[in-house]
Amino acid sequence: MEDAANDDVSDLETYLGESLELNFTTLKEQYASAAASVTPWPGSYWPTYQDGINVQWKVGEDSPSSKYAQAFGLDPTDFMNNISAKTGIDSQKSRTACSANADCTSLNDGSVCGKRADAATGYCIPTWYGICHAWAPAALLEEEPQCDVVKNGVTFHVMDIKALISDIYDGSSIKTVFTGARFNGPDTPADMDQYGRYMNPARRDLGAGFFHLAISNLLGKHNVSFVLDVTASSSVWNQPVRSYNVKTMELVDAGEASMKYFGTETYPFNSEMLNLAYVKTTVSWVVEAYADGPLVLTGKVDKYTVSDDYEYLLELDANYTVIGGEWVNGSRTDHPDFLWFATAKPDASSITDTGLSYANVEELLKLSWFSDYFNDFFGQWFNKYFNYFFSQCFGEYVNNFLGQYVGKYFSKCFEPCLNERFGWYNGKRFSELFYLDGWWREEQHWKCRELRQ
Repeated sequence: MEDAANDDVSDLETYLGESLELNFTTLKEQYASAAASVTPWPGSYWPTYQDGINVQWKVGEDSPSSKYAQAFGLDPTDFMNNISAKTGIDSQKSRTACSANADCTSLNDGSVCGKRADAATGYCIPTWYGICHAWAPAALLEEEPQCDVVKNGVTFHVMDIKALISDIYDGSSIKTVFTGARFNGPDTPADMDQYGRYMNPARRDLGAGFFHLAISNLLGKHNVSFVLDVTASSSVWNQPVRSYNVKTMELVDAGEASMKYFGTETYPFNSEMLNLAYVKTTVSWVVEAYADGPLVLTGKVDKYTVSDDYEYLLELDANYTVIGGEWVNGSRTDHPDFLWFATAKPDASSITDTGLSYANVEELLKLSWFSDYFNDFFGQWFNKYFNYFFSQCFGEYVNNFLGQYVGKYFSKCFEPCLNERFGWYNGKRFSELFYLDGWWREEQHWKCRELRQ
């Protein structure tokens, strides 16, 4: 494997606390497919040319940033200016000024003219610029919002809350494990070697061998979800991975494979290769969506899941240990650029440079899970003690206070103490438990308005 890939292997092993599984037979027999235990939720990448989360995505309503400022006592104009300067149009002031999209055509980089609300001029901004690097880890680590929430007279829709969660992950300091090297361009000319491979090492990686080891060990063996930049070009599209499935994984004759894929009688790359295998793997990931309401529990996430097939050769030593690999066929130019994942959520006390508080956004997220029931049934008194209830261990107290009926389901979901206040029960999120046993669907007073069909 190339030196960079060896460093990436070391980084994964450091995080996992053990050596990667490298044996071809074990990888084939035990880790040929896997799916994330928690399906990542679709959300927007909040394009920079639309001014990030300042965009008024819902006709007749304020933007997510304006709503946040109003609900939490900030000046909306100042807060939105901060957002624009960090992740919106004003963050691109060094780019070409414009008044119309036609002013950007000559740049040949896919730019459009991004103008702030009510502004006559703006800046030429590539349409792929945004915060997919923040949405993707948030979609893996945070619960998907479920319902509308009213906070201090301001209504937040699911899409608004997703915007705020995503922006928190952009502005907070979170630890990550990053593998591969980002290719920063230029895309043309696409210099190739005699074997049809990109000559720029940053564009050639992720290496095929490391790619297979990473997905098999992370998602397959350790159930660690991750993000892929799914394009090898200079544009970046970070996508949270949902699953992978190895369709073919067979030993092949090295000479025949070399002639078929590279036009040479002998394998031209790794001299330590003694065995060769052909692999075809399907990887599925969740894509961006400007769709309001919960998308995972309703099954709508399937409409926002796409897949791609990757073909590659795995280089093996005498013991059938994976020591490298090469992309073949269309995957030589169409393969992931880098792979990474966040190792933890933002710190509970995190406040971004723009003034966005993780604690405030987390409050909205919690309220979105039970807003209708708690607001209608318990009212202001319960909301006053909301944080107290969800910071304690649920058991006898809930059974006594909420009654036998509700306690039956709460004890199922909240015992033992919730990990990090909102955690897991036998590997399932508590909201998934409600859906799996049909209870949420049957009891209308527990159902969010946004979930009604």
